[in-house]
Amino acid sequence: MLISKENITSIIPQRAPFVMIDSLLTADETGFKTEFKIASDNLFLENAILSESALIENIAQTCAAGFGYLNSLVEGGEPKLGFIGAVTHVNVEQAAKENDLIETSVEVLSTFDTIHLVEGTAKANGNKLISCQMKIVLA
Repeated sequence: MLISKENITSIIPQRAPFVMIDSLLTADETGFKTEFKIASDNLFLENAILSESALIENIAQTCAAGFGYLNSLVEGGEPKLGFIGAVTHVNVEQAAKENDLIETSVEVLSTFDTIHLVEGTAKANGNKLISCQMKIVLA
């Protein structure tokens, strides 16, 4: 584990109650992995089911954590703000439920200057919940 739940907000701009990742497991130039346990007080839970938009946000925050961590490794580096330019190829397969442990992986498909095309997948219990592509622009 690279960054624990206690320190995750040091590399992402989101703050409670909108934090949708707990820990950054891996990060390199090719991709990132995070974990997130869905607590019973999550804002995006309804009838013990997490909304699809929260899963997309989970993928986006996985990007923020990964890019933020990599930028922090540069001497004097501060995490950069990122913006979602587009979300495409969204494929929802299953719902996430309260107490599920979400494992999210993001693969960096291509990079042009500060624009990154990524593909993210969130799983729980080995089952794919959602996948999508995003264009992320770092400021």
